[in-house]
Amino acid sequence: MTVIKLPSGKFRAVLKVGRVYAASRSFATRRDAQAWLARERAALAGGVDPRAGRATVRALLPVWLEERQHAVSRKTYVSDRALLRLVPHSLAALSVNAVTDREVTRALVGLTKDGLAEASVRRFRASLSSFFAWAVRERLILTNPVLRTRVPRSGGPRVEMYPFSEDELEQVHQVAAIRDQQLADVVLVAGWTGLRWSELRAVRVRDFVEVPMPALVVQRAAPEGVQVKTTKSGRSRRVPVADRVLPLVRAMAAGRQADAPLFVTATGHVLHA
Repeated sequence: MTVIKLPSGKFRAVLKVGRVYAASRSFATRRDAQAWLARERAALAGGVDPRAGRATVRALLPVWLEERQHAVSRKTYVSDRALLRLVPHSLAALSVNAVTDREVTRALVGLTKDGLAEASVRRFRASLSSFFAWAVRERLILTNPVLRTRVPRSGGPRVEMYPFSEDELEQVHQVAAIRDQQLADVVLVAGWTGLRWSELRAVRVRDFVEVPMPALVVQRAAPEGVQVKTTKSGRSRRVPVADRVLPLVRAMAAGRQADAPLFVTATGHVLHA
């Protein structure tokens, strides 16, 4: 037998090549065990198993997410998990090999009609494309139907950003200083350097250099709740420190260990939103 029921109530799928054992895995249901066997056999054969492709999108999303959790950052994984909530019922009920660009386009248009921002619809499309790319790698389908679709253009105006002028930034600094002088100075440095919040938290004392000119070497990011990682662009850069905030940065770095966070609270704790 290739699917064995264990004393625990789970089902173990055993994959063999001829009579030689290849791999095994346990599942909560017999159906999941049989689906895994079908995918693995198709992968060994180098083709697509039509039976494996009959699994629905709803049934395969949790399988994909289980693998995805250990392959991407926490933020990306949270965005990908939104598929469980955002994928329309009509699309989720289809077999994965029955989904075409028509169904995907309808889902994108439906989310846009529901008022989802264009950027959010793009994030949904990216996650859905990753799911179907996984299905292609698992030999469930031949092609990714999302690649032939486009996100509908939103008719509403884009949300614009208006950076503070120098006078406005000084006013913010003065108001913040009434509550906490140290954090007010951090806000001022952030305004003059343009560092992202995650980058600001990751800057160390050693990253502040003054030769050949005062600058912060930004090569890491520390989003809250996750481990330190590379910057969003994946590259390091030097950010000049303006004369207005140079004395503040010098004071924050004075007498501290090289690997200590440069920007901290008045009590020396890591910054938190």
